[in-house]
Amino acid sequence: MTGSQDLDPGRDAPGNLEPELEELRARLAADLDALAAAVAPMSQAEADWTPAPERWSAGEVLHHVVLANRTFAIVARKLIHQGRRDGRMAGPQSRRSWPRMRAIAEIGASGPVKNPDRVTPAHGLPIDALRRELVESHAVVAAAIPALAGLDLGALRFPHPLGFELNLYQWIDIAGAHERRHLAQIQAIAASPGFPRAPG
Repeated sequence: MTGSQDLDPGRDAPGNLEPELEELRARLAADLDALAAAVAPMSQAEADWTPAPERWSAGEVLHHVVLANRTFAIVARKLIHQGRRDGRMAGPQSRRSWPRMRAIAEIGASGPVKNPDRVTPAHGLPIDALRRELVESHAVVAAAIPALAGLDLGALRFPHPLGFELNLYQWIDIAGAHERRHLAQIQAIAASPGFPRAPG
């Protein structure tokens, strides 16, 4: 089965989603809106500024989010394909949603983490391109939501590189939770002494 069959574009209108998936779609949209609003006015100098040696700039944080979103989308597509192929369909009592993981959404709930190399960002990338790639990478994750319909979301699981396992629903929701986590990080960078905030 091809990826285009797994992610049926004809089913992605919000009104066609079951309530739990519509709630997931709306929550992710709000997550993106909040992060996009925080970086919308950011200049290149602000994006490149680092609060301390070995600390990420806001631009690096944003690049990390983009790279992570691409990874989340790949895993979601893999699990959707696996579920369709293996007939892992939801039953009448199958769970359809899970609470957001605080350890992902809140830095204070987990502390610093060691990121895999594939989501380690580069410094100095153009902020305009990063803003565009944020929206694009998020959209690819969100586009998978309609394809969750009918699948046994709890049974389709894949390990996270930080040592825990997530189900298919959580692999979608983690994108928004992760954006919220790093929104807080960008806000902290912007509030740091010496941040080169543009006048006005």
